[in-house]
Amino acid sequence: MEVIRDVTAVHLDRPTVLTIGSFDGVHRGHQHLIRCVIARAEAMGAASALVTLHPHPKVVLRSDSPLRYLSTLEERLDLLAPLGLDYAVVFPFSLESSQMRAREFAQLLLDHLRMKEIFCGADFAFGYKREGNVAFLRALGAEKGFAVNVIEPQQFDGEIISSTRIRDLVAAGDLDEATRLLGRFPSVRGRVIRGDQRGRALGFPTANLAIAERRLIPADGIYAVRVKIGAVWFGGASNIGVRPTFDGGARLVEVYVLDFEGDLYDQMIEVQFVKRLRAERKFESVDALVAQLRRDVAEVRAVLSRFDF
Repeated sequence: MEVIRDVTAVHLDRPTVLTIGSFDGVHRGHQHLIRCVIARAEAMGAASALVTLHPHPKVVLRSDSPLRYLSTLEERLDLLAPLGLDYAVVFPFSLESSQMRAREFAQLLLDHLRMKEIFCGADFAFGYKREGNVAFLRALGAEKGFAVNVIEPQQFDGEIISSTRIRDLVAAGDLDEATRLLGRFPSVRGRVIRGDQRGRALGFPTANLAIAERRLIPADGIYAVRVKIGAVWFGGASNIGVRPTFDGGARLVEVYVLDFEGDLYDQMIEVQFVKRLRAERKFESVDALVAQLRRDVAEVRAVLSRFDF
């Protein structure tokens, strides 16, 4: 998959079948749409392409938006890479670009990506004041020579899959349902930074993660996780919260990596949240906390042993 970060700088040499959206999280519904795009492109002898808007339009148009991302842009591109697309086009969304008329945006896709067909949902719309809806696209397609394919929303167990629904589940710590809708474990990447080394003093050295701005993380609590360090996966226990036994503080994501020795400082690691074990709580003493941590680690090992990773 080739990543294009400036659509105006390219002129593709063959027609494309494409789709447009934010694709936050690249969930099962997104994957179904992308498979339709790829299959149609292969049948036509065309290239398959996806145009992803970033930042999310809700964040740009409402500075006070509470939206948190399921995936950063780079995480999103990494999730898209194995799906088989020929091109992923990053379209920087801004207040200026939000004023672009739908016809102008469509012409950009025609001129630079040689759009021959577009796949979208029935409620899809783009351009100034969302004027570029399906009816508009079909009329423009008849004029400009491209086709419009409308895909029904993908459902799972009778419920429509959406990034909004998955965000709510992750924020509530409902990993089982979020994992089913995503088609993978919810995850986060972060750079390991220096903390107060309290975990090391307790016998459970943790990696503290610096998380990207607006990145969604699960509800406070203790989790069984998988941790990717370099190209190798390890088991782990993660604490998300404010460490109330030590009178609280900033909300942190900490990870205790099982069976690992080495220096993680300044490394970028990925954490997959497999199961929420319990809520974070305050203990009456440090000894009581350490005893619970030992039980947590034992439970983490038991949980992870049930999966065929």
